[in-house]
Amino acid sequence: MQLIFCLLDRNISEIVKRYTESERKGFHMKKIVALFLSLLAAAGLTACNSTAQLPGSGTSGTAAVGQADQTPQTTGNVLRALKAGTDSGRYGTSYQIDHTILCYIDYASASDTALCAQPSCNHASESCTAYIPKGQILSSLYAVDNQFAAFVVSPNSPDEGGPVLYLADKGGGNRRTLFQASSGQDFWELICVDDQYLYFSLSTTQEEGQTIDLYRVPLAGGEAEAVFPLSDSQILGLSGRNLVCYSYQYAEPENLQEPQIPEGAAQEEIDQMMMEYQEAFVGTHRVFLHSIDDGTEQELESWTSTMGNEGRVQYWQDDRLYWLDSNWNKQQQVIHWTDENRQTGEVALTRPDQALQDIQNNKEGDFRVERLELVLENRAMLTVRGPETRRYAVDLETGSVTEIPLRYQSNGKEIPVAILGQSSDSLLVEIEVQMKDVTYIQDDGTPTMNGAAIGRYALIPFADFFAGKPNYREVTTQYIQTIW
Repeated sequence: MQLIFCLLDRNISEIVKRYTESERKGFHMKKIVALFLSLLAAAGLTACNSTAQLPGSGTSGTAAVGQADQTPQTTGNVLRALKAGTDSGRYGTSYQIDHTILCYIDYASASDTALCAQPSCNHASESCTAYIPKGQILSSLYAVDNQFAAFVVSPNSPDEGGPVLYLADKGGGNRRTLFQASSGQDFWELICVDDQYLYFSLSTTQEEGQTIDLYRVPLAGGEAEAVFPLSDSQILGLSGRNLVCYSYQYAEPENLQEPQIPEGAAQEEIDQMMMEYQEAFVGTHRVFLHSIDDGTEQELESWTSTMGNEGRVQYWQDDRLYWLDSNWNKQQQVIHWTDENRQTGEVALTRPDQALQDIQNNKEGDFRVERLELVLENRAMLTVRGPETRRYAVDLETGSVTEIPLRYQSNGKEIPVAILGQSSDSLLVEIEVQMKDVTYIQDDGTPTMNGAAIGRYALIPFADFFAGKPNYREVTTQYIQTIW
């Protein structure tokens, strides 16, 4: 039977940002949207030819997995981001036509196995610890403090109740329910954990509207409780006992009328009218620390911009907020940073001649910094969108900007290789994705043909990646078809 293997991980800020923006705009996030949100992949693999091992088993996937008999042990009560894996491996899912299998990727072998220690198990029944029945949607799967796995499953029907938060031993056994949402409640994203609690966002719909709150539930079991509202904030990261939050508000000018598009107007004219309309809205942005204990806030940064342009791109990593102006056309670009103690720094960028020439040759072009995506070995990686999309690495000591020319063809379009995750010494990247016809077996046993995006994935050492050398070590995949 054809399997699709998907890696589950996400950037906290990206997930919560998409969720809260959609709610403010009035969209209703349904279960299938939650599925795609939760299939954002970022994880490191290390290739080898040995057999895949379950987490903590010390043997192959068919060996017994040790069962934990206590709540997660931790090393301090700071908030810790939940991740899809540990230093030894990471979690994922395998979607079959009639059920889902919880899986684990062993870094040492770069191969996968089901979260099941039963020999000869076909992972297709309730007796299997890796089994999720048909119709139920898995939307989060995380490692908790190197001992446990936490995941969210939405039932097949509203009659079965709301989504369920499970905690299991890291090898999949001893699954137990921590929380189930009530009628009118929905959730699919887990935020963080400390010594006692697991935190998640919960949406509640009532007659007066919808709210989004941060909830927590004891890891040892017990009643869940609301902590504070999340409706107007997006989570960028964590710092000590604080959430790093971002919020913005736009003020609508008085007596502003929507643009009247003339019949037969050219697209250029329409774009200009819409741009002028959006620029009439001025937004106030702020990044702040929100204490998870007493609700106090500490502002880190604030700025203004017009609608449709946040004015800057930002990224939180290792207790530091990095940001730069999103307008790559500017003559001088600077990366700034600040930490929770308001200690700041900056470095002016020295862009390569080719980047400056591209701007000079396309004076009417709109070159935008699309995202800051990772700080690795004191180099910040950013993606710039213009006539072509390019990735650059910025040395945070010198400001030197170097293009990373590793690119690949995606259905006829050349783009930078996609960074999906990292191990201790390598990045996992997507080096090809093409649409192909794939045969699936239906419930009645008959085959059906559907189009599918088929990807190829590889590991590349940090040094080769920064040097632009395609020294790929391709990942041999048994189940993976597409990493979302």
